[in-house]
Amino acid sequence: MKCSRIRRRLSAFLDGEVSEEEKRQILEHLKSCPDCQGELETLHQLSDSLDYFEEIEPSPYFMIRLKQRIAEREARSPIRFPFLQWTRRVAVPVGATALVIFSIFLGGRLGNAIYQAKAESESRLDTEFAELLCVNSLNDFSSGSLSDVYNDLLTGEGE
Repeated sequence: MKCSRIRRRLSAFLDGEVSEEEKRQILEHLKSCPDCQGELETLHQLSDSLDYFEEIEPSPYFMIRLKQRIAEREARSPIRFPFLQWTRRVAVPVGATALVIFSIFLGGRLGNAIYQAKAESESRLDTEFAELLCVNSLNDFSSGSLSDVYNDLLTGEGE
């Protein structure tokens, strides 16, 4: 058996609530596992410390009063319809899913708008830069002219 299963069954083992086969498996595991032995020792100490407390007898009307209080609370609580609880359990995941889909859609739209604005800005800057350098004014000259050679030198095509 694995430690996790053994640890879940140690309390029942101490109380003698396990079958003989399970008891044998637990004892076998405890021989080789110091961690589970420590857990068993801790449970022993806890059980021993609980023995120091004296048992308290509840009043004879305790259960009757408890059931009565529960009934009063249920009577005071609002009327519940099973289908409303079902819709509440469905509405939360559906709403969360819709919110995620809407967020993805909105994020895509916003990202696209930002990309387009950036592309337009870069295009406008390129145009303004070309005008600033007067490169566009050289486009009107024929190839092989001095302006063509100057343009080739600027763009690195002449090398």
